Amino acid sequence: MGIFKSIYKKQLLSCVTAALFTIISVSGFGCINADASADTSEFTAGYSSSTQMRGLSASQLVSDMGAGWNLGNSLESENNETYWGNPKTTKAMIDTIAARGFKTLRIPVRWDDNYSDPSKYTISSSYMDRVETVVNYGLANGMYVIINVHHNDLQKLVSTDGSVQQRVKSELSAIWDQVGNRFKNYGDKLIFEINNEPRCGEDWGGNTAYYDCVNQYNEAGRAAIRATGGNNSSRLILLPTYCASSDSPKLYGWKNLSSDNMIAVSIHAYQPFDFAYEGGGHSNWTDSDYNSLSSVFSQLNSVFISKGIPVVIGEFGAINKNNTADREKFTQIYATMAKQYNIPCIWWDNNSTGTGSEKFGIFDRNSLSFTFGGIADALINVYKGAPNDNDGKYVSLFWGTASASNWGQAVTVSTTRCGGNFNPSDIKAGGHFYVEYSGTKDQVELIFQSLSGGNNWSKVSISESGSINGRYYAKFSYDNCVKAFGSNFSGQLDKIYVGATDKAITVYSLCYNYGKGSDSDNNGGSDKYVSLFWGSSTASPWDQAVSVKTKKNGGSFDPQSIISNGYFYVEYSGTKDQIEFILQSWSGGSSWGKVSMSESGTANGHYFAKYSYANCVAAFGSSDFLNKLDQIHAGAGSSTATVYSVCYCYR
Repeated sequence: MGIFKSIYKKQLLSCVTAALFTIISVSGFGCINADASADTSEFTAGYSSSTQMRGLSASQLVSDMGAGWNLGNSLESENNETYWGNPKTTKAMIDTIAARGFKTLRIPVRWDDNYSDPSKYTISSSYMDRVETVVNYGLANGMYVIINVHHNDLQKLVSTDGSVQQRVKSELSAIWDQVGNRFKNYGDKLIFEINNEPRCGEDWGGNTAYYDCVNQYNEAGRAAIRATGGNNSSRLILLPTYCASSDSPKLYGWKNLSSDNMIAVSIHAYQPFDFAYEGGGHSNWTDSDYNSLSSVFSQLNSVFISKGIPVVIGEFGAINKNNTADREKFTQIYATMAKQYNIPCIWWDNNSTGTGSEKFGIFDRNSLSFTFGGIADALINVYKGAPNDNDGKYVSLFWGTASASNWGQAVTVSTTRCGGNFNPSDIKAGGHFYVEYSGTKDQVELIFQSLSGGNNWSKVSISESGSINGRYYAKFSYDNCVKAFGSNFSGQLDKIYVGATDKAITVYSLCYNYGKGSDSDNNGGSDKYVSLFWGSSTASPWDQAVSVKTKKNGGSFDPQSIISNGYFYVEYSGTKDQIEFILQSWSGGSSWGKVSMSESGTANGHYFAKYSYANCVAAFGSSDFLNKLDQIHAGAGSSTATVYSVCYCYR
């Protein structure tokens, strides 16, 4: 029986230096109560883990998991929890992780070093108690918690040998029968992951036979969990691909061998590999890295998401190569791409914070402090929607880490008038600048400079300030910008600075937020939208950059969404208005309907084009999109174009 079950257990803890004895009694399922004479335990008196099952679908639950953190190299260590050099896990550690804003805790667990009877794969009761305690560290903070089978010998026993397969299936079934029975009454924030990175020895490539073997192992574990009953009958279960890889053959080789719909795919994606994982790889984030990462998510969408199968990225990260700003940028871009598809991302943290191979640590478990807080926040803020992006569309002018001593400038941004990317004509009523920084509250300056007849050095007053994620933020309203500089931004604003007053500061982000419903919010502002494509895809003249099939042809876009007050939106670079939007039918509509633009302009340093409902009907020859629209294309006109997003927007 477990320490959170309906039994009474007393645990004696001694502290020799203080000659203090603490006795804790545990009573009732999931409830810890401290004796009146005892010191306070790690858990609040009366704590009870939730048994609630909210009736969420697998996709709904996965989309709520958000930013996650791995308790790496602890419970999956050899022999015992501290064998690989990490301190024993405490509730204070997980409290700190949760307080930062992480919503999901993944706890890798090695079971086979803790068998009381290896011949029967019997897990020792003391170790099961320990795992249950750490699980509750996360649940007590309202987090989602994932436990798995990690670094067990069976992880490398993918095989075509029938006897080996039977041995692994038996062991997985035995483990998940015991774990399932221990946790069968826990609520749906507890998630089971069948296996970590199943493979044949160190063969990370695999083949079709190995992929099929992994599917069989997954099914053995899944069936054992469901057989334990209780809340496990509808608990979310994660099934990995071969070695949990995001490579195309492994994705297509994954199969759910049951009709169970409370299933998600478990993926580990240290991508782009040369930047993120390879110790001797490059350290600077590049456009090629962006395109490579975008293709990973496009593939996950094509194989799983578009078919209604949710994905959890259980491990990702980038090792430290003395490239903090690039790692922060990588993390923000990675999470942004993942969030587009409702994929949660869980950072691999092994508490190793040097430089080079395997140095993924961002949180020091000894000092309970973040060694790379900017990386943590880059991940968290994407999922939680920090103030810089939850009240309208925004453009990022700076993301990273830049410091300034008193009266110095931390960030300098040139507008398009001086060769930069930010168009000052986008500054309009309803918008504001947003700065996130550390140092002393309100000791930050936003400065406009004109080199062409306007005010040479205009300090803008703060319109709003506060704190988020352990940092300060400041907003600078349109009205305050006008008061400081005047309203001729397009004709006179050349440079923008963020600097310190008489106290040193560190700046982490500078954004311009267009505000809800503003004209500059060109992909719909407060309009609702469906993303058909997000990434980077280039086409030569008269070729197609993006092709999206509709739902009736196996794609994700439902043409029933096309309504009279909606429009398609394409964001691209190349030559203005040299973009084509095409509706294709092979079931009664136009076979190649080129839609005329209804509106075009610039946004975020790119061009955009809108295609109204009326123009779509005129080109397609029918309003029966539901039955006749088969595929949508965005392509180049007479010159090369790169497409960044295709959306359908509606009010």
